[in-house]
Amino acid sequence: MRTGRESILILGLAAAGLLAGAAVAQAQVVNADVGVNPTYEQTSGGVTSTGGFFSARAFVTSSADYSGGTLTYGGAGSPATLSYVPGDVGWEFSDSNSDFPTLQGLYPTGDYVFALSAGSQPATSIGIDYLGGAYSNVPDVTNFAALQGLNASQSFTVDLNPYIPGSVATDSFIFFSITDSSGTVVFSPGALSDTTTSIAIPAGTLAAGGAYSFDLLFDNRIGGSDYINGYPVTQFYDTHTDGSFTTAGAVPEPSTWAMLLMGFIGFGVMMRRGAPPVRAQAA
Repeated sequence: MRTGRESILILGLAAAGLLAGAAVAQAQVVNADVGVNPTYEQTSGGVTSTGGFFSARAFVTSSADYSGGTLTYGGAGSPATLSYVPGDVGWEFSDSNSDFPTLQGLYPTGDYVFALSAGSQPATSIGIDYLGGAYSNVPDVTNFAALQGLNASQSFTVDLNPYIPGSVATDSFIFFSITDSSGTVVFSPGALSDTTTSIAIPAGTLAAGGAYSFDLLFDNRIGGSDYINGYPVTQFYDTHTDGSFTTAGAVPEPSTWAMLLMGFIGFGVMMRRGAPPVRAQAA
């Protein structure tokens, strides 16, 4: 037979479990992030700025959790309406500008507050104090010229300039990906250490005679919790350099070369036989 004290303890634990379960059920925000990110393009002439993009995302567990939302911040376009993106399972807002200083003026440092409207879950808010100043140096493929016309049947090593993380970043990584002409990512080794200075593309990863684009990302981030409800949040300072290249065309096998050579010889004989006679010029 349980004593009164034991019964109270059991009831207390059960109540605590119910409260914890209710808290978990209501906390449908997985995490949120904000980033003002510069972009560059690399060509044979070097690396030049192409502006940048802004992104703000609040990831949830289901499309039914919330019915909509807004993002309030210190820029002239505030508040911005959030749109639900099924692929990300999140409420998001993004923008871009061809001039990065202009973009920074539109999305300055300071408070960014997500306000999510009630759906199956109660309305909630997420606050991020965007600090700024966590950018790295500009990414650069140092053997860009060698990338042009590479032999896809052989492995190739992409060389990078050393990464210098932003001074206030808490985490930093390198990401590199290659996309084919149809928009499919064909190579992406995942998050790499910020000390990485070379990336090997295995033989056969790319196709001969193909057109490709690459994205080299020096990623800086600051993690933490939002100051309203304690949800996990991330500030992103991603610097992208994009470029394009083509692989060399298919190289014929030796037997193919022999057949081609015989064809050329036969074609030359036929041309000589079919050529009109050369008239002798009058003296």
